[in-house]
Amino acid sequence: MDIRKSFFLLSLIFLIFLGSIFLFPIFSYQEARRVVIIQEAFLNHSLIPTFNGEPYFTKPPLYTWLGLIFFSFGKIFGLEVAFLRIFSILCYLLTAYLLYLILKKDLKRTLLTLFILFSSFRFLSFIYRIDLEPLFIFFTTLSFYFLIKFIENPSSMKAFYFYFCFALAFLVRGPLHFFLLPALLFYGIFFKEKKFFKLLFYLPGLLFLLFVILPWYLYGYLKYGGSIFQEFFYIDIWKRIYEKTDPFYYYFEVSFLNFFPSFILISIKFKNFIKFMKTSTNPEIKLYFISFLIPLILLSFTGEKFDKYLLFLYPFLSLFLSEVLLNLYSKTFLFRFFAFLMMINFFAILGIQFSQFEEVKFKTKFLAENLPKHEKYSFYMEVNPYILYLLQKPVPVIKSEKDLSKILEQGYFILSPFKIKNFIPKAVYPDPYKKNKIWYLYRLPLSPK
Repeated sequence: MDIRKSFFLLSLIFLIFLGSIFLFPIFSYQEARRVVIIQEAFLNHSLIPTFNGEPYFTKPPLYTWLGLIFFSFGKIFGLEVAFLRIFSILCYLLTAYLLYLILKKDLKRTLLTLFILFSSFRFLSFIYRIDLEPLFIFFTTLSFYFLIKFIENPSSMKAFYFYFCFALAFLVRGPLHFFLLPALLFYGIFFKEKKFFKLLFYLPGLLFLLFVILPWYLYGYLKYGGSIFQEFFYIDIWKRIYEKTDPFYYYFEVSFLNFFPSFILISIKFKNFIKFMKTSTNPEIKLYFISFLIPLILLSFTGEKFDKYLLFLYPFLSLFLSEVLLNLYSKTFLFRFFAFLMMINFFAILGIQFSQFEEVKFKTKFLAENLPKHEKYSFYMEVNPYILYLLQKPVPVIKSEKDLSKILEQGYFILSPFKIKNFIPKAVYPDPYKKNKIWYLYRLPLSPK
């Protein structure tokens, strides 16, 4: 497969994904939550993210701020959801271009790296997902690019670029990518590379990092108090790190499954692989490997694990795998093999989405057409993000059955995921994303059983 065919194939995949997004509804509650946060910022003309009217500080605000631009343009055409998917695709395109720059504009090596990367089912499945990951991957890879530029030719400006992009990645997801720092420190110590110490302990850069990150948290603390960060510290930090719910090997297993064809090819020529790693004079190959391996090991010590937490590391792993495999196999074989795998992956992802498409589209359309829009609502016990998206306004949540009569007497409609004893619902709606789950609508006058 020549370079023009490879480039055409990759471009075709992006174009098909781009075309398909105009058909897709919101596919999950996670997507609905992200859309609602951006929608509320748009409706409130505010840069302080809220979810269901409450200040949202569980995740930093940068995704919401940038997503707001795409949402606003989408609003013009009535395609807000599609434009947020375009945002994700654009992040992947920019990440692909960064890999091209990291590989010194070597188009062949870049294309092979992208074929390997996009043969990862989990990574490619996020290409149009309305979620934090695509933007987080982009800023993490961008900071890595400036790291390499600093190592090649150190300067204070490149150090500031590195820390600025590192801070932006933090403002998308939080401190997940901080697991990269021990990897960079390890590389500097093990290979006696003083430039890494100059960068990692560059005091003006560290202060600049804090200068970019801290204002958001300082504002939240001064405006709402420390309790506003309770979910961030308890769910995103404490629970993820200390609650031992998943086995240690989970992330190793996930990485292997996502890139198992590459690992199989390496295992076939394992002796040659070991020889190559011992004799290679290219320091960047080892940097790619360590930038993936050390965070993988450290993340394996955490308690609650999610495979999407590894996605920001996959570009480094793909860089490493492409360099290794090019020294073990012919370019022609590798291009054909991984192009084939990428196409299988591509059709699998589209196939899964279109297999869910009709059911999700029917349920979301049913809700959109049958739920009265201009009434007062209250949720009982649980919030439905998709209904929030449809209503385009905050909905109070009641937790006590004692408050039901009072709320109903005030003219509210009650939406509940549970049957309320002694009363018959006025309408029922299938949950758009969870099978065998129903949402019940109650309103006055109530009909006794």
